[in-house]
Amino acid sequence: MRCPHGLAWFAVAILSVFIESASAQGWLTDQSYRPNSQSLAPLPTVPDQGLLEPPPPLEPELPPSVFDQPRQVELADHTPPTTVWAYPWTWFPTDGWSNSVELGINGSDGNAQSFSFQTGARFKRETDFTLFDFRVTHNRTNANGVETQNNALMYADFERFLGDSAWTSFVKNGLEYDEFRAFDLRYNINAGLGYGFYRTDRLTVVGRLGAGASREFGGPDDAWSPEALLGGDYEHQVTDRHKLIVKVDYFPEWSNFNNFRLVSDVAWEYLVDEEGNLSLKLGANDRYDSTPNGLKPNDINYSALLLYKF
Repeated sequence: MRCPHGLAWFAVAILSVFIESASAQGWLTDQSYRPNSQSLAPLPTVPDQGLLEPPPPLEPELPPSVFDQPRQVELADHTPPTTVWAYPWTWFPTDGWSNSVELGINGSDGNAQSFSFQTGARFKRETDFTLFDFRVTHNRTNANGVETQNNALMYADFERFLGDSAWTSFVKNGLEYDEFRAFDLRYNINAGLGYGFYRTDRLTVVGRLGAGASREFGGPDDAWSPEALLGGDYEHQVTDRHKLIVKVDYFPEWSNFNNFRLVSDVAWEYLVDEEGNLSLKLGANDRYDSTPNGLKPNDINYSALLLYKF
């Protein structure tokens, strides 16, 4: 392995060359000390004339240096930098985001010992053209030293608005991990069209219809299964402090509609501290599977969480 000090000496050498070149530019620019072209001839001896004025510079000014050019990544009016793939910090836009993190803890000790927690995050960005919604939650419970719950859910939705029309196109992704399911991971991807029945700052009612596929990795049904999608969202800012959220998605198999999944989310948010952006969130998540492979078809998570928005 090469000695890392070689890179340091290389950097020092480049820096010294840069400093020397900068000093050379200053030396070439400042020509006031240079003598007159007639300096070899004897100077006149007029006592009342004093010293001669310095001659004008040889050139009006040197051409501009590349170091004096403004950066092209940022605009002149100090607006956010444009997207340049050579700069990773410009890959992700910084406008239009409404994000939140949540945490809830419950436990007991004594004759019965239990501890449970739920944590999650949501990253949402809406513009005039697109809507991106990413959600992730994790639940874990231990009772008397025995783990009774351990699951993680991830949803990533992308929606494209079609101009002034109420119709939209969407792509939905879902990833599910559950220690107490018959599979290791379940992934689904669906695409289709949505329709905004009502979209305002305080009320959103959206329906969607599409198709896709899902697969249960590490389970008895480890194969891709084509499925349809029928769902909808309801978000209502009832007052400045109260908000109601309902999400429902129905996934039937194309080959047999008796085999289906139903994912439902219901949440109520109450703004506790307006300056701190803290809210109380009460919610429930129900995941129903008509083919549970010997287990119960329903898995329901109840939660009381502290929500922080940023």
